[in-house]
Amino acid sequence: MSNLRVIYTADRIREKLTEVASAIANDYGDRELVLVGILKGAAFFLADLARSMPRPVDYEFVNVTTSPGDHGEVVSLTYATQVDVRDRNVLILKDVFHSGITENYLITHLSQQNPASVEVAALVDKPQLRSVNLSARYAIIDDAPEGFLVGYGLGPGHGEHTNRPDLCIVDQG
Repeated sequence: MSNLRVIYTADRIREKLTEVASAIANDYGDRELVLVGILKGAAFFLADLARSMPRPVDYEFVNVTTSPGDHGEVVSLTYATQVDVRDRNVLILKDVFHSGITENYLITHLSQQNPASVEVAALVDKPQLRSVNLSARYAIIDDAPEGFLVGYGLGPGHGEHTNRPDLCIVDQG
């Protein structure tokens, strides 16, 4: 049996999203910006961030998978809409930014199209788990406790928990 402990309420997430959206809008000014959400976890994050932006943005989705390989993790781009980032500013949106391997792969892949810039924004940033030298330019939550997160789009496979409006830790008990 598992219990849920709310670590960020829906109101607190919305408040932080508004703050980050304002910072992004200030940083990018009137330069074109495309949000690239990594499926599935960043879907809620991308939708709410885009709606919170006080300026126009474009968006795309990609799916990047990792699997064990002979020499470490193997990263593959398994799905991408027609992401055209040439001369555009790109902000990759990740649900939980931990090792950085997926984000580093996607930055490398997108950089081949010569974007104006590529940065990362995380719903949850866990820099203490980073295995590559990469940081999130923006983070909604940077103080989440250790544990399995569900809610706000996180936790696929946990049924009713995924679409909760808040973010929770699953406490095993």
